[in-house]
Amino acid sequence: MRFKNRPVSMLIAALAATPAVAWEHDFTRGLDLYSTTDNGATIRLVCDPNRVYGGTESMVLIVLGGNSDLTTMATLAFPDGQTITAPLVHGRLAKRDLAENVWHPILEGLRNTQRVELTVGDTTRTLNLGDAPAFTCI
Repeated sequence: MRFKNRPVSMLIAALAATPAVAWEHDFTRGLDLYSTTDNGATIRLVCDPNRVYGGTESMVLIVLGGNSDLTTMATLAFPDGQTITAPLVHGRLAKRDLAENVWHPILEGLRNTQRVELTVGDTTRTLNLGDAPAFTCI
């Protein structure tokens, strides 16, 4: 199929070449769920702002190459030089298992940057996160 309208053709080509990087948001069972996928990796953020589950169930979930059951060390390196390394347990970096000086920098990095270098075990991927919504995690 060929478009005869040149401006429309140019717009379609430009949109097709633009990466569709964005955080998706859902609200389920009292939890805010945020998710972004890029370069074969997914970062999901689960927030419990109304303390429906006690306020400690907030977590970052990481899926790498389709594997969500990862138990190893994970490092998130942000463009500002902030680097956080923490134990990933079954794909989770859970607030209840992390010290405040680990949990809060992860949240701030995801809130305030559009890119993160994620290392899980010996695999490293750079994810373009796009503009972050106002995450409700605390």
